Amino acid sequence: MPEITEYNPPEAQREVKKIDRIKLEEFDMAYFKSLEGEKGWIAIGAENCKNQRYYTVCAEDGEKVGIVGVYDTEDEKNITHTVIDPKYRGQGLAAKCKDALMDKLNLPFVTLTIDLDNTPSLRAAEKLPEVQKVSDEKYEKDFHKAKYIFTKNV
Repeated sequence: MPEITEYNPPEAQREVKKIDRIKLEEFDMAYFKSLEGEKGWIAIGAENCKNQRYYTVCAEDGEKVGIVGVYDTEDEKNITHTVIDPKYRGQGLAAKCKDALMDKLNLPFVTLTIDLDNTPSLRAAEKLPEVQKVSDEKYEKDFHKAKYIFTKNV
């Protein structure tokens, strides 16, 4: 009789729990690096980025699901930086992160700058009714990014 072994599906095929509610916790740099790698960009410590506030995003049970932050530059205010753990993407968490960040910091809006090669994030941003695209062709050509303003979901 053949030996029976337990089947463990690849990570991509495992069912991922649905995250309905999130909370912002103290920023965890090690977790950020696990998501973005050692060379992942972050506003903390960047000379042209001021007033940086970053948080670890957790599900209600405390499981880490991403990172969200906000910072200012000389020309822009409330620029967001959002990284969702790959296993939780596609659940609308980026918008929930921005809403939670605006609530926590009492911000009326946040600015999204999205690389033009980041098609999933561009599609997600454009689906949100609270988002207005504000970049023009020149900005997009100069910076290879699209810019949006995201206002609080009421």
